[in-house]
Amino acid sequence: MRAMVAAIAARAQDDRARGEVPVAVFLGDYIDRGDDSRAVLDLLCDLPQAEPTVRWVFLAGNHEASVLGFLDDPQTHAPWLRFGGIETMASYGVPPAAAETLRQSRDRLAQALPDRHLDFLRGLRHSYESGDYVFVHAGLRPGVPLAQQRAEDLLWIRDEFLGRPCWHGKCVVHGHTIEPEPAVLEWRMGIDTGAYAGGALTCLALRSGLRELAAVPPQGGPPDWRLVAVP
Repeated sequence: MRAMVAAIAARAQDDRARGEVPVAVFLGDYIDRGDDSRAVLDLLCDLPQAEPTVRWVFLAGNHEASVLGFLDDPQTHAPWLRFGGIETMASYGVPPAAAETLRQSRDRLAQALPDRHLDFLRGLRHSYESGDYVFVHAGLRPGVPLAQQRAEDLLWIRDEFLGRPCWHGKCVVHGHTIEPEPAVLEWRMGIDTGAYAGGALTCLALRSGLRELAAVPPQGGPPDWRLVAVP
């Protein structure tokens, strides 16, 4: 993550030198995807102050929605614990306790969660539009105008979106569904390459009709940028 952020900051410096205003959009799922979710949120919370000339846009993923749901209603959102919640709680020094209730676990997490992390999570957007692109975490529901898309679909949709190629008025840039290589298509660009599961961490740069991809390999190191063409 730090290598990718450094690469984004360096690219943003080049953009500023050309008189452009760099915008960096993150597509969600910052927690539950490694053994130190707390450190990831610390890094993201620090970015606007560390690089104030970049416009940082942070979108919500289904994992962020799930932890917020657990904090509000632990009974209903208990499944979050099974797909990364336990590891996220442990990163805040809240290991699971077999004898405690879900509400007690929630209360301990709420106490351990820094205010700025909670504010960050609650302030996440569901979408961002720029030029010919719309950025979301998971995808869009075919046949539904952008302004009428439901937050649940933006966070969770999968097969209904991927299985029905559809032009939504803008090219959809998304994550959520792991693919072995970035999907660069006319109607969508999927850049979740499974970093948490041993794959690369992928970034897409869009500028004046150019599209470039960069990937930090599992073993780390600086990413290499390469131009890509849309079929």
